[in-house]
Amino acid sequence: MRGQQDRWLNWRRLGLVLSGFLLFVLSLDLMKEGAVGLTPLLRGHLAITNAGDSMGCGWLMAYLILSGSPVAAAAVALLSADALSSLQAFTMVAGSRLGAPFMVLLVGFMYALRGHDRWTALTAGVLSLLLSGSVQLAVLPMGMLILGRGWLDHLSLPALKGLAAGLDQALGPFIDPLAAFLPDWMLFAAGVGLVTLSFRLFDKAMPEFRLGERAEFGQIPRLIYRPEVMLLMGLAVTLVTMSVSISVGILVPLSARGYMRRENIIPYILGANVSTLVDTLVAAALLGDPRAVTVVVTHIVCATLVSLLIVLLGYRAYERAVSKAMDWITHRRGNFALFVGIIFVVPVALIFF
Repeated sequence: MRGQQDRWLNWRRLGLVLSGFLLFVLSLDLMKEGAVGLTPLLRGHLAITNAGDSMGCGWLMAYLILSGSPVAAAAVALLSADALSSLQAFTMVAGSRLGAPFMVLLVGFMYALRGHDRWTALTAGVLSLLLSGSVQLAVLPMGMLILGRGWLDHLSLPALKGLAAGLDQALGPFIDPLAAFLPDWMLFAAGVGLVTLSFRLFDKAMPEFRLGERAEFGQIPRLIYRPEVMLLMGLAVTLVTMSVSISVGILVPLSARGYMRRENIIPYILGANVSTLVDTLVAAALLGDPRAVTVVVTHIVCATLVSLLIVLLGYRAYERAVSKAMDWITHRRGNFALFVGIIFVVPVALIFF
């Protein structure tokens, strides 16, 4: 009986993955088709005319959707339709990474409402926001330099590009009637909605993580608490789950129950932030636009270099700086409220000032 249930669950997960992939491809086509007519809206009514505007837009969209991946996919779709420049798409992707950890903060808040210590439950979310912010501060100038010099131009993934051409042809009969009937902005919005749903299906296909009270957690070898090992763990878990919300979200119960300390969480989150754009790289390749692939690869390369430099050369100093910031934020409610205010005011300021 147990074996039959396991087989049913495996088939269910396979169905969710296939459904998610088909929705993912369909959403990319919808966003690409709708983005063609969005240029006047972005540059006129929304005033998305420079790299700061696009970064603030990506940042706030990630808050709104509670996920960074759909926003990053939207950025490369807009680039493919020439509604954004390569630099604007790059900063919008960076903005999506700045806004993505907000979901982890919300999970921590809900966990605190269940009776756990407030500041311990919020640790993973606040750390994720601090780490993303510090890493993106270094990634942005490096990425702008690489894109400006054209060092990674004309990248492509031929296998996915051929698959994209075949899927475009297969989906044409579904997309064309919608494109003729719906306005461009509605097509794009439908694409963003579908890509968000596709990631939800991928998340549901992942096995549930249930934290037990078994003593084995207290007997984890010291080796895995080394910064470089935790970096690789964060990278690998995010790569397998294709969701930073899952890979970092599991830190909330682990930290709340004392299984992982702050110094262990920091390199793990750095690793998760490196591999979180793999799904966006697939999206860029499926769009068949070398510029989109270049933008995503540039961000991945920069994030990898920054994270490696932190963990291998300056980890202790970085950990102390982050810990001091964390201690100040969680010292009193007023500090935390100021921190939350800042992470909302900055993206708004990027757009309007």
